[in-house]
Amino acid sequence: MIRVLQVVGSLNYAGIESVIMNYYRNIDREKVQFDFIATSQGGRFEDEIRSLGGKIFYLPSKSKHPFKYMNGLEKIIRENKYDIVHSNTNSASAYLDLKPAKKAGCKVRIAHSHNSSCLVKWQHRLFKPLLPGVVTHRFACSEPAAKWLFGKNKDYEIINNGIDFDKFAFNREKRNEVRNAQKWDDSFVIGNVASFQERKNQRFMVELMPELLKSIPNAKLVLVGEGETKNKLRQLCEELDIADKVEFLGIRNDIDMLLQGFDVFCFPSFFEGLAVAYVEAIASGLSVIISDGVPYVEIGNNVTRLPLESEKWLAQIKQVAEHVSSRRPLTEEEKESSGYDIKKLARKLEEYYMEMLMQ
Repeated sequence: MIRVLQVVGSLNYAGIESVIMNYYRNIDREKVQFDFIATSQGGRFEDEIRSLGGKIFYLPSKSKHPFKYMNGLEKIIRENKYDIVHSNTNSASAYLDLKPAKKAGCKVRIAHSHNSSCLVKWQHRLFKPLLPGVVTHRFACSEPAAKWLFGKNKDYEIINNGIDFDKFAFNREKRNEVRNAQKWDDSFVIGNVASFQERKNQRFMVELMPELLKSIPNAKLVLVGEGETKNKLRQLCEELDIADKVEFLGIRNDIDMLLQGFDVFCFPSFFEGLAVAYVEAIASGLSVIISDGVPYVEIGNNVTRLPLESEKWLAQIKQVAEHVSSRRPLTEEEKESSGYDIKKLARKLEEYYMEMLMQ
Protein backbone atom coordinates (compact mmCIF):
# COMPACT_ATOMS: atom_id res chain seq x y z
CA MET A 1 0.00 0.00 0.00
CA ILE A 2 1.14 3.53 -0.84
CA ARG A 3 0.73 6.03 2.03
CA VAL A 4 0.52 9.63 0.81
CA LEU A 5 1.03 12.53 3.21
CA GLN A 6 -1.48 15.24 2.28
CA VAL A 7 -0.44 18.68 3.54
CA VAL A 8 -3.30 21.14 4.19
CA GLY A 9 -3.91 24.05 6.52
CA SER A 10 -6.97 22.79 8.34
CA LEU A 11 -9.44 19.94 8.10
CA ASN A 12 -12.64 21.97 8.01
CA TYR A 13 -15.34 22.29 5.36
CA ALA A 14 -13.44 24.49 2.91
CA GLY A 15 -12.55 24.35 -0.76
CA ILE A 16 -9.18 22.62 -0.83
CA GLU A 17 -10.08 20.27 2.01
CA SER A 18 -13.36 19.31 0.32
CA VAL A 19 -11.54 18.47 -2.91
CA ILE A 20 -9.05 16.23 -1.09
CA MET A 21 -11.82 14.50 0.83
CA ASN A 22 -13.76 13.83 -2.38
CA TYR A 23 -10.70 12.01 -3.69
CA TYR A 24 -10.08 10.26 -0.37
CA ARG A 25 -13.62 8.83 -0.22
CA ASN A 26 -13.37 7.46 -3.75
CA ILE A 27 -9.79 6.27 -4.01
CA ASP A 28 -9.04 2.55 -3.58
CA ARG A 29 -7.78 2.64 0.00
CA GLU A 30 -6.37 -0.87 -0.26
CA LYS A 31 -3.90 0.57 -2.78
CA VAL A 32 -3.50 4.17 -1.60
CA GLN A 33 -4.02 5.58 1.90
CA PHE A 34 -3.94 9.27 2.84
CA ASP A 35 -2.47 10.73 6.01
CA PHE A 36 -2.76 14.43 6.81
CA ILE A 37 -0.76 17.36 8.13
CA ALA A 38 -2.86 20.11 9.72
CA THR A 39 -1.95 23.26 11.63
CA SER A 40 -5.15 23.43 13.68
CA GLN A 41 -7.11 20.85 15.63
CA GLY A 42 -10.83 20.17 15.80
CA GLY A 43 -11.49 20.16 12.05
CA ARG A 44 -14.85 18.79 10.94
CA PHE A 45 -13.30 16.18 8.65
CA GLU A 46 -11.14 14.64 11.38
CA ASP A 47 -13.51 11.87 12.50
CA GLU A 48 -14.19 10.83 8.92
CA ILE A 49 -10.47 10.74 8.10
CA ARG A 50 -9.77 8.44 11.03
CA SER A 51 -12.74 6.22 10.13
CA LEU A 52 -11.24 5.80 6.63
CA GLY A 53 -7.89 4.74 8.10
CA GLY A 54 -6.00 8.01 7.87
CA LYS A 55 -3.61 9.47 10.44
CA ILE A 56 -3.52 13.15 11.34
CA PHE A 57 -0.39 14.98 12.47
CA TYR A 58 -0.54 18.49 13.92
CA LEU A 59 2.16 21.11 13.51
CA PRO A 60 2.55 24.79 14.47
CA SER A 61 1.37 27.47 12.05
CA LYS A 62 3.50 27.50 8.91
CA SER A 63 3.40 31.31 8.65
CA LYS A 64 3.93 32.10 12.35
CA HIS A 65 6.49 29.39 13.19
CA PRO A 66 8.11 28.34 9.89
CA PHE A 67 11.21 26.71 11.39
CA LYS A 68 9.28 24.71 13.99
CA TYR A 69 6.88 23.70 11.24
CA MET A 70 9.63 22.56 8.86
CA ASN A 71 11.56 20.68 11.52
CA GLY A 72 8.42 18.94 12.74
CA LEU A 73 7.38 18.00 9.22
CA GLU A 74 10.80 16.59 8.38
CA LYS A 75 10.67 14.42 11.51
CA ILE A 76 7.20 13.07 10.64
CA ILE A 77 8.19 12.23 7.07
CA ARG A 78 11.42 10.57 8.16
CA GLU A 79 9.87 8.51 10.95
CA ASN A 80 6.95 7.33 8.80
CA LYS A 81 9.06 6.82 5.67
CA TYR A 82 6.63 8.57 3.29
CA ASP A 83 7.44 8.10 -0.38
CA ILE A 84 4.93 10.77 -1.47
CA VAL A 85 4.26 14.19 0.05
CA HIS A 86 1.39 16.06 -1.63
CA SER A 87 1.40 19.78 -0.77
CA ASN A 88 -1.97 21.46 -1.42
CA THR A 89 -1.37 25.16 -1.74
CA ASN A 90 -2.40 28.58 -2.98
CA SER A 91 1.15 29.87 -3.25
CA ALA A 92 4.83 29.06 -3.46
CA SER A 93 4.83 28.62 0.31
CA ALA A 94 4.61 24.95 -0.69
CA TYR A 95 8.40 25.27 -0.47
CA LEU A 96 8.01 25.06 3.33
CA ASP A 97 6.35 21.65 2.87
CA LEU A 98 8.60 20.19 0.21
CA LYS A 99 12.01 21.34 1.48
CA PRO A 100 11.61 19.18 4.64
CA ALA A 101 10.30 16.34 2.46
CA LYS A 102 13.43 16.50 0.33
CA LYS A 103 15.69 16.57 3.40
CA ALA A 104 13.85 13.54 4.80
CA GLY A 105 14.53 11.57 1.62
CA CYS A 106 10.98 11.57 0.21
CA LYS A 107 11.09 10.47 -3.43
CA VAL A 108 7.91 12.13 -4.78
CA ARG A 109 7.20 15.74 -3.78
CA ILE A 110 4.07 17.23 -5.34
CA ALA A 111 3.14 20.91 -5.42
CA HIS A 112 -0.59 21.13 -6.16
CA SER A 113 -1.81 24.62 -7.06
CA HIS A 114 -5.41 25.25 -6.01
CA ASN A 115 -5.69 28.94 -6.84
CA SER A 116 -4.77 31.59 -9.41
CA SER A 117 -3.52 34.14 -6.86
CA CYS A 118 -3.09 34.52 -3.11
CA LEU A 119 -3.48 37.13 -0.39
CA VAL A 120 0.10 37.05 0.97
CA LYS A 121 1.87 37.92 -2.26
CA TRP A 122 5.23 38.81 -0.70
CA GLN A 123 5.52 35.25 0.60
CA HIS A 124 4.68 33.86 -2.83
CA ARG A 125 7.35 36.04 -4.47
CA LEU A 126 9.91 35.05 -1.83
CA PHE A 127 9.54 31.29 -2.29
CA LYS A 128 8.69 31.02 -5.99
CA PRO A 129 12.34 30.99 -7.19
CA LEU A 130 13.15 28.29 -4.59
CA LEU A 131 10.21 25.99 -5.34
CA PRO A 132 11.67 24.28 -8.45
CA GLY A 133 14.57 22.98 -6.37
CA VAL A 134 12.31 20.89 -4.11
CA VAL A 135 9.42 19.88 -6.42
CA THR A 136 9.45 16.63 -8.37
CA HIS A 137 5.88 16.76 -9.76
CA ARG A 138 3.37 19.55 -10.41
CA PHE A 139 -0.44 19.43 -10.20
CA ALA A 140 -2.99 22.22 -10.69
CA CYS A 141 -6.78 22.45 -10.61
CA SER A 142 -6.89 24.66 -13.71
CA GLU A 143 -4.68 26.33 -16.29
CA PRO A 144 -4.75 29.71 -14.48
CA ALA A 145 -3.73 27.96 -11.24
CA ALA A 146 -0.86 26.22 -13.04
CA LYS A 147 0.38 29.46 -14.57
CA TRP A 148 0.20 31.20 -11.19
CA LEU A 149 2.44 28.71 -9.39
CA PHE A 150 4.61 27.23 -12.15
CA GLY A 151 4.99 30.14 -14.55
CA LYS A 152 6.28 29.08 -17.96
CA ASN A 153 7.01 25.52 -16.83
CA LYS A 154 4.56 23.32 -18.78
CA ASP A 155 5.48 20.09 -16.99
CA TYR A 156 2.32 19.74 -14.93
CA GLU A 157 -0.91 17.74 -14.75
CA ILE A 158 -4.38 19.26 -14.47
CA ILE A 159 -6.22 17.47 -11.66
CA ASN A 160 -9.88 18.45 -11.85
CA ASN A 161 -11.85 19.16 -8.69
CA GLY A 162 -13.97 16.04 -9.06
CA ILE A 163 -17.44 15.62 -7.61
CA ASP A 164 -20.06 12.91 -7.17
CA PHE A 165 -22.65 13.79 -9.83
CA ASP A 166 -25.24 11.42 -8.35
CA LYS A 167 -25.13 13.22 -5.01
CA PHE A 168 -25.79 16.64 -6.55
CA ALA A 169 -28.20 15.70 -9.35
CA PHE A 170 -31.28 17.92 -9.49
CA ASN A 171 -34.32 16.36 -7.82
CA ARG A 172 -37.59 18.27 -7.58
CA GLU A 173 -38.77 16.37 -4.48
CA LYS A 174 -35.56 17.27 -2.63
CA ARG A 175 -35.94 20.86 -3.80
CA ASN A 176 -39.44 21.09 -2.36
CA GLU A 177 -38.27 19.45 0.87
CA VAL A 178 -35.40 21.85 1.52
CA ARG A 179 -37.35 24.96 0.48
CA ASN A 180 -40.10 24.01 2.89
CA ALA A 181 -37.62 23.30 5.71
CA GLN A 182 -35.75 26.60 5.15
CA LYS A 183 -39.01 28.57 4.64
CA TRP A 184 -37.97 29.57 1.12
CA ASP A 185 -41.23 28.53 -0.56
CA ASP A 186 -42.15 32.00 -1.76
CA SER A 187 -38.61 33.32 -2.29
CA PHE A 188 -36.30 33.68 -5.27
CA VAL A 189 -33.13 32.33 -3.62
CA ILE A 190 -29.72 33.61 -4.66
CA GLY A 191 -27.07 31.34 -3.18
CA ASN A 192 -23.34 31.50 -2.54
CA VAL A 193 -21.16 28.85 -0.86
CA ALA A 194 -17.68 30.06 0.10
CA SER A 195 -15.52 31.00 3.05
CA PHE A 196 -15.93 34.62 4.13
CA GLN A 197 -12.76 36.26 2.82
CA GLU A 198 -12.21 39.50 0.94
CA ARG A 199 -11.26 37.59 -2.22
CA LYS A 200 -14.57 35.71 -2.24
CA ASN A 201 -16.29 39.09 -2.63
CA GLN A 202 -19.67 38.29 -1.07
CA ARG A 203 -19.90 42.04 -0.47
CA PHE A 204 -20.65 42.48 -4.17
CA MET A 205 -23.81 40.39 -3.83
CA VAL A 206 -24.91 42.18 -0.65
CA GLU A 207 -24.55 45.55 -2.36
CA LEU A 208 -26.63 44.33 -5.32
CA MET A 209 -29.60 43.42 -3.15
CA PRO A 210 -31.26 46.85 -2.62
CA GLU A 211 -31.47 47.43 -6.38
CA LEU A 212 -32.42 43.83 -7.13
CA LEU A 213 -35.30 43.96 -4.63
CA LYS A 214 -36.91 46.75 -6.65
CA SER A 215 -37.58 44.32 -9.51
CA ILE A 216 -37.63 41.02 -7.57
CA PRO A 217 -39.26 41.86 -4.19
CA ASN A 218 -39.18 38.21 -3.07
CA ALA A 219 -35.41 37.88 -3.63
CA LYS A 220 -33.41 36.37 -0.77
CA LEU A 221 -29.60 36.13 -0.57
CA VAL A 222 -28.31 33.02 1.20
CA LEU A 223 -24.63 32.95 2.18
CA VAL A 224 -23.13 29.66 3.36
CA GLY A 225 -19.77 29.59 5.14
CA GLU A 226 -17.70 31.17 7.89
CA GLY A 227 -14.73 33.51 7.94
CA GLU A 228 -13.18 36.82 8.77
CA THR A 229 -15.49 39.13 6.76
CA LYS A 230 -18.79 37.67 7.98
CA ASN A 231 -19.45 40.20 10.75
CA LYS A 232 -18.65 43.12 8.42
CA LEU A 233 -21.19 41.80 5.95
CA ARG A 234 -23.82 41.43 8.65
CA GLN A 235 -23.23 45.06 9.60
CA LEU A 236 -23.47 46.11 5.95
CA CYS A 237 -26.84 44.35 5.67
CA GLU A 238 -28.09 46.38 8.63
CA GLU A 239 -26.83 49.62 7.08
CA LEU A 240 -28.54 48.83 3.77
CA ASP A 241 -31.74 47.83 5.61
CA ILE A 242 -31.79 44.38 3.99
CA ALA A 243 -30.99 42.22 7.05
CA ASP A 244 -34.30 40.39 6.66
CA LYS A 245 -33.43 39.57 3.04
CA VAL A 246 -30.01 38.00 3.70
CA GLU A 247 -29.48 34.68 5.50
CA PHE A 248 -26.13 33.59 6.94
CA LEU A 249 -26.23 29.80 7.30
CA GLY A 250 -22.71 29.19 8.62
CA ILE A 251 -20.79 26.02 7.83
CA ARG A 252 -23.06 23.23 6.60
CA ASN A 253 -22.60 19.57 5.73
CA ASP A 254 -25.71 19.45 3.53
CA ILE A 255 -24.54 21.59 0.61
CA ASP A 256 -26.05 19.10 -1.84
CA MET A 257 -29.50 19.73 -0.36
CA LEU A 258 -29.12 23.52 -0.11
CA LEU A 259 -28.16 23.70 -3.79
CA GLN A 260 -31.44 21.98 -4.63
CA GLY A 261 -33.27 24.83 -2.92
CA PHE A 262 -31.37 27.70 -4.58
CA ASP A 263 -32.68 29.37 -7.75
CA VAL A 264 -29.36 30.80 -8.93
CA PHE A 265 -25.77 30.40 -7.72
CA CYS A 266 -23.62 33.54 -7.77
CA PHE A 267 -19.85 33.43 -7.42
CA PRO A 268 -18.30 36.90 -7.66
CA SER A 269 -14.77 36.03 -6.43
CA PHE A 270 -11.92 38.33 -7.40
CA PHE A 271 -9.85 35.24 -8.23
CA GLU A 272 -10.14 31.44 -8.02
CA GLY A 273 -8.25 28.35 -9.06
CA LEU A 274 -11.43 26.33 -9.49
CA ALA A 275 -13.82 26.25 -6.54
CA VAL A 276 -15.48 22.90 -5.94
CA ALA A 277 -18.75 24.53 -4.77
CA TYR A 278 -19.09 26.15 -8.17
CA VAL A 279 -18.77 22.76 -9.92
CA GLU A 280 -21.29 21.26 -7.48
CA ALA A 281 -23.74 24.04 -8.33
CA ILE A 282 -23.45 23.26 -12.04
CA ALA A 283 -23.99 19.56 -11.31
CA SER A 284 -27.23 20.41 -9.49
CA GLY A 285 -28.66 21.98 -12.63
CA LEU A 286 -28.54 25.53 -11.27
CA SER A 287 -28.01 28.59 -13.37
CA VAL A 288 -24.59 29.85 -12.30
CA ILE A 289 -23.14 33.34 -12.63
CA ILE A 290 -19.40 33.76 -12.10
CA SER A 291 -17.00 36.68 -12.22
CA ASP A 292 -14.29 36.92 -14.84
CA GLY A 293 -11.81 36.02 -12.09
CA VAL A 294 -13.22 32.47 -12.00
CA PRO A 295 -12.23 29.91 -14.67
CA TYR A 296 -15.07 28.79 -16.91
CA VAL A 297 -16.16 25.16 -16.58
CA GLU A 298 -17.65 23.54 -19.66
CA ILE A 299 -20.41 21.40 -18.18
CA GLY A 300 -23.85 21.90 -19.67
CA ASN A 301 -24.83 25.42 -20.75
CA ASN A 302 -25.96 27.11 -17.52
CA VAL A 303 -22.83 29.13 -16.68
CA THR A 304 -22.59 32.87 -17.41
CA ARG A 305 -19.24 34.64 -16.90
CA LEU A 306 -19.42 38.39 -16.32
CA PRO A 307 -17.15 41.27 -15.29
CA LEU A 308 -17.91 42.65 -11.84
CA GLU A 309 -20.32 45.31 -13.12
CA SER A 310 -23.56 45.66 -11.16
CA GLU A 311 -25.79 46.37 -14.16
CA LYS A 312 -24.75 43.18 -15.96
CA TRP A 313 -25.23 40.99 -12.89
CA LEU A 314 -28.64 42.52 -12.16
CA ALA A 315 -29.77 41.91 -15.74
CA GLN A 316 -28.58 38.29 -15.70
CA ILE A 317 -30.19 37.50 -12.33
CA LYS A 318 -33.47 38.98 -13.57
CA GLN A 319 -33.27 36.81 -16.68
CA VAL A 320 -32.72 33.68 -14.55
CA ALA A 321 -35.71 34.63 -12.39
CA GLU A 322 -37.92 34.57 -15.47
CA HIS A 323 -36.91 30.98 -16.32
CA VAL A 324 -36.61 29.24 -12.93
CA SER A 325 -39.10 26.56 -13.91
CA SER A 326 -36.86 25.37 -16.75
CA ARG A 327 -34.21 23.92 -14.39
CA ARG A 328 -33.29 20.34 -15.31
CA PRO A 329 -30.78 17.62 -14.35
CA LEU A 330 -27.59 17.28 -16.37
CA THR A 331 -27.77 14.67 -19.10
CA GLU A 332 -25.60 11.54 -18.94
CA GLU A 333 -23.68 12.84 -21.94
CA GLU A 334 -22.96 16.14 -20.19
CA LYS A 335 -21.68 14.32 -17.10
CA GLU A 336 -19.65 11.82 -19.11
CA SER A 337 -17.91 14.46 -21.19
CA SER A 338 -17.27 16.88 -18.32
CA GLY A 339 -14.08 15.36 -16.92
CA TYR A 340 -15.28 15.99 -13.35
CA ASP A 341 -16.58 12.54 -12.34
CA ILE A 342 -14.80 11.85 -9.04
CA LYS A 343 -14.92 8.07 -9.45
CA LYS A 344 -12.95 8.22 -12.69
CA LEU A 345 -10.64 10.94 -11.42
CA ALA A 346 -9.80 8.96 -8.28
CA ARG A 347 -8.66 6.01 -10.42
CA LYS A 348 -6.56 8.42 -12.47
CA LEU A 349 -4.91 9.84 -9.34
CA GLU A 350 -4.07 6.32 -8.14
CA GLU A 351 -2.33 5.71 -11.47
CA TYR A 352 -0.38 8.96 -11.18
CA TYR A 353 0.90 8.04 -7.73
CA MET A 354 1.98 4.56 -8.87
CA GLU A 355 3.66 5.89 -12.01
CA MET A 356 5.56 8.54 -10.06
CA LEU A 357 6.97 5.97 -7.67
CA MET A 358 8.12 3.80 -10.58
CA GLN A 359 10.05 6.62 -12.28
